[in-house]
This record gives sequence, C-alpha cells and structure tokens, in this order.
Amino acid sequence: MRGSLPETPPPPRAALPAAQIALEAYWHVGRHFRVYAAQIVVLSAVSAVVLLVAYFLVAALMPVAGVGAQAAVQQSVFVVTIVTVLLLGGTAIFIDCQRAIVLGLPPAIGHALKLRPGETRVLRAVCVYWLIVHLVPTFVVQLNYVADPLQLDWFPRLPMPVNFGFYWSWVLATAPLVVMSLPIVLFENAPEPLAQGRSRLEGNAGRMFVAGALAFAPLAAIEIAIYLVRDAAGSLDSNPGLFLLVDLLLMSFLQNATSFAAILVMSALVAAAYLRLSPRIDSVYRVFD
Repeated sequence: MRGSLPETPPPPRAALPAAQIALEAYWHVGRHFRVYAAQIVVLSAVSAVVLLVAYFLVAALMPVAGVGAQAAVQQSVFVVTIVTVLLLGGTAIFIDCQRAIVLGLPPAIGHALKLRPGETRVLRAVCVYWLIVHLVPTFVVQLNYVADPLQLDWFPRLPMPVNFGFYWSWVLATAPLVVMSLPIVLFENAPEPLAQGRSRLEGNAGRMFVAGALAFAPLAAIEIAIYLVRDAAGSLDSNPGLFLLVDLLLMSFLQNATSFAAILVMSALVAAAYLRLSPRIDSVYRVFD
C-alpha cells in the first residue's frame, strides 16, 4: 500500500517580518554602497542623454505639427524611452543585487551596463512584471500630462500628489502578485514561475506590501521633492537653453536616479523575502556558477 505523503514535505509557511526585511534591504544595499551608487549614476546619465537625443529627434521630425500632436508624440517618446532604459538597466541591477545577496557574489559597476548570456529570460520576466504592475498607472499618469493639449475634457485633471499616490499605491498593491517570480526565474529551473511565486508568498502578500511601503518611504520623499522642484522650474520653458539644462538633463537625471534606486532597494527586499520563503540555497539551481 502506497503512502499518500509526498517524499519531500514542503517547508513550514514562514511569516515575513515586514519591518525587518525593509531594514535588511537597506543593509544589503549599504554593504556595496559605492558600487551601487556608481551603477545608478552611470545608468541615470545614460538615460538623460538618451532622453535628450529623443527630444531633439521629435523636435526635428515634427516642426509644423499642432500643439496637441506634438505633446502626444513627445510624451509617448518620453515614456517609451524611459521605460526601455529602466527595463534594461533595472533588470541588470536586479540580477546583480540578487546574486550578491542570494549567492554572495560581489557586484560590479559594469554589470549594470550589460545583460550576459542566459539573462534575457530574466528581462522577459521583468517585462511581464512591468505590464502587470506598472502599465495601468503609467497610462493614467501620462494621460494626465497630455489631457489639456489634446483637449480630453472627459479625463479628470489630477494634481501631482494624487498622481503620485495612485501610481505607487497601485504598484505596491499589485507587485506581491508577481514579484516573487523574478528570483525564481533567475535561480531556479521551475515551471510556471508566476504561479510558483504566488504559491510561495501565500499568506504573506499583505506583509510584502507593508515591507515594500516601508522600504519605499524614504525614496518617496526624495521623489516628491524632485517633482516639486521640477514644477517650480516650469517658468524655464520660455528659455530653451535653461529648459534643456535643468528640465531635460538635471531633473531627468535626478528622477531616473530615484527610479533606479527604488529598483535596487526593492530588489534587495525581494531577495530578503526569497531567502526566507524558498528552499535552502544548496538545492537551488545556481545558474550563473
């Protein structure tokens, strides 16, 4: 007679200590602060330059377009450019941070500038994550910027604090549904990583939300301050030179730096949770060894 018990019983369900893993995320980042800071600076500079090039291309290709069309195209190009850079650079930062925390491998500045063989599958998983977690709030927030030029009377004009609160409330609420699949894709040869991630986080989604909110709070304060400074500099639009220097270069650099910093901290947070909710690392496939 065969027993009904599995050969290897699953580990007991652990309760994530939200505040502790939020602090651990910053501790892990602090261990390699100089390397991570350099990665963020380099990627933010690349993002600012790419955005500047895209701005000039749009201005050159649409010199006689109407105000509404120019605003829509410029905002679309801006979003596509920034999202592309954030996905590529963010995936590289995520992988480097995860390997440092889970496998104990030291990060390097150059790791943030390229995806090595075998890492494109992680990029695909990050793209799925972005579509599920970031697509809707990005669409709503960006539509708010072009509602006036396009004369979209049906769309409510939302103030910056409401936009900011909506965006990150949506992200923090939906991320636990998807985010645990990312280290599973990176380290394990597991089928259906999205289902595996939800199963592994079962009972801890609320704690993961709280941990994410706690970890993001310091960065949120910085991002709000940058937005306030950018709004205060809106009068520079009449001076093209200052607009390019302050808005497109300096402010974009700072906003991108904050975004990459958020990706880094959340990557460390996910790694801390992954180590608590996953099998021992000895039984995990070390793909990059």
